Amino acid sequence: MSEAVPHRPEADSFDFRRAGRIVGFAIAGHRRLILTVTALTLALVGLYILVWPPVYSASVTLSAVSDDDRQRENFYDDWAVFRRSALKDEMILATSGPVLKQVIADLNLGYRDVYHPPLRYLTWLWTQSWPGRAWRGTKDALFPRAPSPYVATPQQIERARTLDDFRTGVAMTQLPDSHIALLSVRGPSPRVAEIADAVAATYIAQRRARFATEARQAYASLQIEADRARTDLRALEARMERYYTRNDMLLMFEKDKVEIGQFLGQQGELDAKRTAIAAAQSELAAVTAQLAREPRDILASRLVQDNPVAAQLKQEQAKLVAARDALLVRYRPDSPDVRDMDDQIAAIGRQLAAQPQRGVQQSSIALNGGYDALRARRASLEAQLAGDRAGLATLSAEVGARRATIDRIPQKMKDSHDLGRSHDMLEKTYLALQDKLMTAAVTAATAQSAPSAIQLVESAALPDKPDAPQTKLLLIAALIGGLCAGVVASVLVDILQNRANRFRLTQPDAPFPLIAIVGQDRAYALRLFDRAPPSSPQERHRP
Repeated sequence: MSEAVPHRPEADSFDFRRAGRIVGFAIAGHRRLILTVTALTLALVGLYILVWPPVYSASVTLSAVSDDDRQRENFYDDWAVFRRSALKDEMILATSGPVLKQVIADLNLGYRDVYHPPLRYLTWLWTQSWPGRAWRGTKDALFPRAPSPYVATPQQIERARTLDDFRTGVAMTQLPDSHIALLSVRGPSPRVAEIADAVAATYIAQRRARFATEARQAYASLQIEADRARTDLRALEARMERYYTRNDMLLMFEKDKVEIGQFLGQQGELDAKRTAIAAAQSELAAVTAQLAREPRDILASRLVQDNPVAAQLKQEQAKLVAARDALLVRYRPDSPDVRDMDDQIAAIGRQLAAQPQRGVQQSSIALNGGYDALRARRASLEAQLAGDRAGLATLSAEVGARRATIDRIPQKMKDSHDLGRSHDMLEKTYLALQDKLMTAAVTAATAQSAPSAIQLVESAALPDKPDAPQTKLLLIAALIGGLCAGVVASVLVDILQNRANRFRLTQPDAPFPLIAIVGQDRAYALRLFDRAPPSSPQERHRP
């Protein structure tokens, strides 16, 4: 079966010969176009070289303090003037607006003295050109701005544009694995070396001035705080003096210690008095009880004799006992006679028991000496108790008064402790402020002369030629680029025009069959136009 699309082997690969012929015929047919494109490219590059300012660059080498410099850190640990920031922060601060503004003011730099990015410079050229000024004038006339204090003046706009472009031309980079940084400045003239040195010097000067200003401000604020602390300390010391004088604290609580000793002694005496009174009261109670039991008069002497009735009864009893013993000789013990005799003996015994053995015949009464002694002891104890109670009352009053004084000692100790603690705090605060004040004073005095953490190692060298534009390379590149662009344009134009030539007519897919190729006779053509024949053999044999 036949293919829908016939296979063309020549379409499977790129034909360099055919492409070369196409390019060659396009170049031969559009030489003027190629030359025009090349000339325009060279003209544009030349215009860029003439209009755009050159770019010079200069670098300043700066050195930062290493993080491993422990000896310097320890030596300058408490001196704020020798403090440092990270190198990355220093790099940002070195290219900040205040530094660049100071450099612009010191060197009187204008817009033409700083580096300009191409697009910004093109915008500036438009604003300075006649069409740009006419456009702005027309726009302001048609759309006038409302009056406002925030509308920038042309001078302010010019300074801001200069600062912005100047900032793009200043850069600071850190060398790898080091504490060295390069401050690079680009500009339109060899003056960049002076500008780079000025940027480095201005940053270091502003850095020192900033630390000096901070030190002076710190000194001023610390001076106020130190004066206030000294005033408070003196007021507290005067208060402590009045307090110690009012409380008789010539030595710290020495008088109170004596008071406590006396109080404890009086307390012992008071306890002894109370003990003595209790003992006297107990003895008085015992003496009073004994006195109540003791009779006022006592029996001094008495005469005692035997009772005659009892003696007679004893005789009768003896007789009956003898008679009973005689009856027992003849009778039994249970006989009536013996029992009768026993009854008589018992009756006499009862009578004898009822009779006292002796009787008082004469008694003499006299005063009791023990009673008088107990009464004298009671009087002595009563007098002693009266004296002890009076002494106890007086001593209790003294102990009560001294007790009130002793009870105030803890409050006095608390007040004294609070005063001492406040004094210690104020003294420590004052000493700390004096220490910081000394540091601030030393910092303020040495801030301008102290070695900075950022130091200038090498100044910028004067550039002998600009970094850009490189005229020769640009012209060569413009020539090559223009030729290439012209060739591409000629090929495109030739393809779009679809002009007939021998190459296209010799192809298998040509729209018309090629019967013959007629050569060109240049000499014949020149004769037709009344021109002289070529003199050289090359021109003579050229088709």
